[in-house]
Amino acid sequence: MKKIEFALALVFSLFFVTACNQKEPYKPETLNKTETEVSSEDVKRQTGEALETTKNYLRQKKEEYQMHLEDRMKDLENKIKELEQQAEKAGEEAKDKFIETIESLRKKQREAREKLENLKSAGADAWEDLKAGTETALESLKKAYTDAVSRFK
Repeated sequence: MKKIEFALALVFSLFFVTACNQKEPYKPETLNKTETEVSSEDVKRQTGEALETTKNYLRQKKEEYQMHLEDRMKDLENKIKELEQQAEKAGEEAKDKFIETIESLRKKQREAREKLENLKSAGADAWEDLKAGTETALESLKKAYTDAVSRFK
């Protein structure tokens, strides 16, 4: 009990000592005017820096996304090549169906590749608009491939 009373007395003593030593309270009107003034040049410079940072960020995200889409496209292209190899080993009747399916896949592949190329050539500010179309084309190609594989199993 004595320890608690001593600790409380010590805390209150420190509180009063520090409270008595505080400087004058903060008053905005006492600040030097040059510390708070912001010129239009400062605003322009900072706005320009923010704009440049935003553009760099968008460019970086676009490049990362393009690489992701490129990887997906290559994966699907390799899978289509595997189907072509299976078609070469298939019998005549199955081979005709394989070829028809592969031609359809190649058409979707060209469409997806075209959208990806459009995305690559788009500016950093316009790529968001093209992103959905490219994604849809790749998903369509992937679904067509999955459907084709399931038919030939």
